[in-house]
Amino acid sequence: MVGRKGLKTVTDQNTASMHAHVAAVAKLLLGSAVMKPGVAITAGVPLDHAQKKTVAYMALQSVTDVVHLEFATNDAGTFGLVGICIFLPRGNACHIFSDCQLWLGEGKSRALILPRPTSRGHFRLAPRELIHLDGKPCASPAEGIARAHDRVIEIMRRGACAMPQVRIDEIASPC
Repeated sequence: MVGRKGLKTVTDQNTASMHAHVAAVAKLLLGSAVMKPGVAITAGVPLDHAQKKTVAYMALQSVTDVVHLEFATNDAGTFGLVGICIFLPRGNACHIFSDCQLWLGEGKSRALILPRPTSRGHFRLAPRELIHLDGKPCASPAEGIARAHDRVIEIMRRGACAMPQVRIDEIASPC
């Protein structure tokens, strides 16, 4: 991943941060349910068009919905989650939604995934798939996006990596 757009360097600390985010996001999306075959959460750099095509092909071939957490280092040197891209293989096609964000309703324990405002609907993660729901959960999502961000940080501080929702495997990129 070194040298790819968005990452200046990959350190053990960055890798640990990505692992913690994957576990925390899984907890926030699934609650107490455990992820099963049919869905995967990945983490890495923001994907360019060619990389999205590759992930879409792999999702289609494996019949697996993919939630890709995108990480980057900004000019100030801060490394963190900058976006979410989801891949939904359905039939002979794989639908890609870029620029997604987590959204958490007030008083709720499970987050939803909001695609960009120009896309219809939103998504809920079930143990085996991403489910598309019509409509948006609210007209102004900013507060729910901020709540989701704060909850991810809170879950990471409590030690999300020890939670059973997800098994984390490191896979080196062949590129």
